[in-house]
Amino acid sequence: MADERIVKQKLRRLLQSVDFETETQRSITKKLEEELGVNLSQHKPMIKDEIDTFLTEQQDAEDDADDDYEAEAAAAPPAKKKLKGAGGGAAPAPPQGDLVVPLSATRFATVRQLGGRAMVDVREFYEKDGKLQPGRKGVALQAAAWTALVQSAAALSAAVEGRDLAFCLDLGASKRATISAFKGRHSVDLREHYEKDGQMLPGKKGISLSEEEWGKLCAAAGQISGKLGAAGGGGGPAAPAAAGPGGAAGPSGAGAAAGAQAGAAAASASAGGVDLSSSRRADVSRYKGSLYVNIREYYEKDGQKLPGKKGISLPPDQFASLRQRAADLDAALKGHNTGYEVQLSNKRKASISNFKGRFLVNIREYYEKDGQQLPGQKGISLPEEQWGKLLGGLPGLAAALDAA
Repeated sequence: MADERIVKQKLRRLLQSVDFETETQRSITKKLEEELGVNLSQHKPMIKDEIDTFLTEQQDAEDDADDDYEAEAAAAPPAKKKLKGAGGGAAPAPPQGDLVVPLSATRFATVRQLGGRAMVDVREFYEKDGKLQPGRKGVALQAAAWTALVQSAAALSAAVEGRDLAFCLDLGASKRATISAFKGRHSVDLREHYEKDGQMLPGKKGISLSEEEWGKLCAAAGQISGKLGAAGGGGGPAAPAAAGPGGAAGPSGAGAAAGAQAGAAAASASAGGVDLSSSRRADVSRYKGSLYVNIREYYEKDGQKLPGKKGISLPPDQFASLRQRAADLDAALKGHNTGYEVQLSNKRKASISNFKGRFLVNIREYYEKDGQQLPGQKGISLPEEQWGKLLGGLPGLAAALDAA
């Protein structure tokens, strides 16, 4: 079996010369196998991640090139930056893309191609020479990031409605979805972050969506996911459009938050699960006629993901107890309160544990010995990042449980 470090190095060199208009992941893998003289089937997940990372870097470079245009537009008189229409002549044509969803007069979500792969680009545009040009405010989401966003859309909608500035959803590739506030107005912030002094800080590349804009994005989630899959981006979980007042697609005004939550809940319900890491997942399944929420670690064998020993299956009542106390559990995790516990049943509880300086959420079954409650084998310990993903996906799992 080839050393992963060497495979990554060779792959990076190969990607520099690849024509993504004609090459695919399969053809790139084949070229790499020919160069190394070994079978790379076990490295497929890593190869996919590296290709996605490379394409994201290419997108970032493209965004940087756009900055020059936006700087020029910013230096122009304000009247020239405004879009025409409403008595000012014909408005410029909308941006190009496989699918274009208007979120406002200057903001759009588009499904477009980069390097032969489809992605969802949520961006603000400005007018120059009668045409709409992409601005710096925006973020490009590949299929995995878009799927993660849709899976937790209901939680995001609830967080913006509840003004929860502590909410954070990891989208991968240093991108996050958070709640931001400016002059009393709360927004869904989709942004690239960078690390400094052990902390992840928001960068310049990103966009803050008002509740109305976020609602329109949620309403179009199913349409976007379908187009993304059809365009070769792998797609995301489909969701029906949320109807606004009068049955029109896309909520507006006071109904934006409610429409967003309805569309997001449908999106999360159809997602079928939450990926916590490359080997861990939470989903809903049925066993002997009963429903469970499974939080489990998986291993790969013969190209298939199989359930491992680490994990726990929660019946609906235990999952409801976990969800009800999830915010308190999260606060205990961040406060390193190892004395905090949530009783899920007579033998099961969720608690905060500390292992070599790392604090985790431990969801586990216990047994009694000599008058003491001791941890059993059934259970799983989630580091803060994985717990954060589960926390964001709880509304979607609840919706999937109700729909099953």
